[in-house]
This record gives sequence, structure tokens and C-alpha cells, in this order.
Amino acid sequence: MSAESVFLKKGDFNLKRLISVVSTFVFTAALGTADAQPFAIEKVRAIPLQLGDEFVGLISDLFLDTDGRFYLTDWQQHTVWICDSKGKLVRRVGREGAGPGELQHPTGTAVFEDKVIVLDTGNGRVMIFKKDGTYSNDFRLDFQMTSGILVSKDGRIAVNSLWEPTLFTVYDMDGGIIGSRGERVPDQAVGYAIGDQHLSQTPEGHILYSTVKEYPVLRMKWDGTVLATYEADSPGYGKLTYPSGALFLNHREIMKTWTPILRALIVSDCVLAQRKKEDWEKGPPKYYGDLFTMDGEPIQLALELALQFYAVDGDLLFGIDSTPMDEGEDNPHIVVYRLGEL
Repeated sequence: MSAESVFLKKGDFNLKRLISVVSTFVFTAALGTADAQPFAIEKVRAIPLQLGDEFVGLISDLFLDTDGRFYLTDWQQHTVWICDSKGKLVRRVGREGAGPGELQHPTGTAVFEDKVIVLDTGNGRVMIFKKDGTYSNDFRLDFQMTSGILVSKDGRIAVNSLWEPTLFTVYDMDGGIIGSRGERVPDQAVGYAIGDQHLSQTPEGHILYSTVKEYPVLRMKWDGTVLATYEADSPGYGKLTYPSGALFLNHREIMKTWTPILRALIVSDCVLAQRKKEDWEKGPPKYYGDLFTMDGEPIQLALELALQFYAVDGDLLFGIDSTPMDEGEDNPHIVVYRLGEL
């Protein structure tokens, strides 16, 4: 056997191995990474809220600022609790009422420089405080059923409504309307999910927008330009459908098949679209997450979540758990989970 023939046979063998490896890679890519199930969410720690004699009500939103402070929007107590990174109360902002510096069932909070911007849903306005808790200014909203508030890096305010024909309206800090953005798909207006959050912001300053009723989730510029969409036929995913000919809508029956799309978040350079499943005959709500690449390709579907998450920091997710940590404790606590590879 000549040296040349040995070389050719080795080359032929290596070529077959190369073809095999490439074929396996292409086959795996064709299957889609959503079948690989590479990620899991694990609990890292719990942060007890140390509020002294204060009582926390129903928390509708949680905001984490760049200094590690938590802003908890309390729908029931008509206030915003500001806590440090260990959960100790720094101050509360706002009190119940309809006057300057007063709130009625607030549903969201954002922070810009030295300002705390609160979505004062019950009073139909945006309330702006300074970080020391003093009143700054407020402005009225010309629509109802608001479900989220964001502030851009240059101080623009976006407010979402579940009933408007557009997706969100942008204001300046004095309440001047900059413009309405996006167009809602017909029959996507829905009021069932008013207590949930549907807006978030990417590290680059883009908006992640959930239309609530069904996929897709949109990644948008502040001028309304759509940069990417995120949707998948995920296990357990159900669109909102109305019974044909029904005169009255039974919320509990609708929720048995519908899984509202909640706030989407950027975690570990992935988009996590959260979904909620309610069937009170079987127990409390369950939460699921669908993971996508930033370009919209599914990575992993129907990832089980312990609860709804409101804020992120890198690979960490932050939510609110209302289960008392110790006997006799009434206040909820902040829970921190990590998204990691298996």
C-alpha cells in the first residue's frame, strides 16, 4: 500500500467524520434550540421587607434602580415603598387621596434621575415625586385601563392602555403629548389583565411590549418602529377566545383556556416572555416562560416559573412572594431567582 493511498484513505475517513459532524449540527439547528431545554430557574435568596409597623398590601409592580433600591407599587395601600437592597424601608412615597402627592390604586413606578414617576391609575394621571418623597408635579391621562409605565433614558414617559387603538402614548415630564405609537390588532383590547404588567425596557433603551391577549411580544423603538417579534406555539399556550353567542362572559371559564402574555424581560441576553395560566378549580395561578434569542428565535418553551417576575439584573429575576417567611409575619418578601444553564 502506497503512502499516497494511505493518505487518501485517511482523508476520506476525516471527510466522512466532518460530514457527519456537520450533518448532526445542521439537524440539531433544524430541530430548533427550543427542544434542547438548556435552561432552568433556581431560587437564590429571599429578601424580607423590613417596614417596621407598616403593613404592605397588594403589590402591583416592582422596580429596581441602578443603586439597588426597590420601588414597590402598592395598589391596596395607595403608596410606593422604597427599600434598600436588604429590604429595609427607606421611605414611602404618596398617600391615599386625589390631591397633589396623593395616589389612588397606583399600578406602576419608574425612576428617572431624581424623580419617581408613578402611574396613578385610580386618579387617571401620572404623579411625579422627588426621590426624597416630596411632590413635584402631575398630569392627566386622556385614556383608561392603563397597565404599564416606562421612562426613557432621556426622560420621555410611555404609558400603555389595554383599550386604546394605539399601543402606548409618549409624554414629556410636564405631560405634553409627544405622540401615540403602534397600532393594536383588532379585537386585542381586553380588560381582564389590568392588574398585570405588560411593558419593560431593554438595556439599550428599547421597549418590550406585550399585547396581553396573544403573541407576539414586540421589541420597539420609542417612535413605534418594530425591531423584532417574539412568538411560539408553546405547550399550554392559549389565545383569548369569546364563546360564540354568549351574552355574558364568565371570567373563570375564559381563563381555563387563555394564557395572558405578561411582562417580557431581558435576562442573560435572552427575551423571557411570561405567561399566566389560571384555573381556580385546580388551584392558584401557574406561570410559564418562553425564552427567545434577541432576534426572535425560540430557545426554550414552557419553562416553569415559580411566580411572575417584574425586574431583572443580568441573570437574576426579581418577584414578590406574599407567603409569610416566618410564623406571624404578614409582609411579603422579594424573591430572587437565577436563570442558568443545566
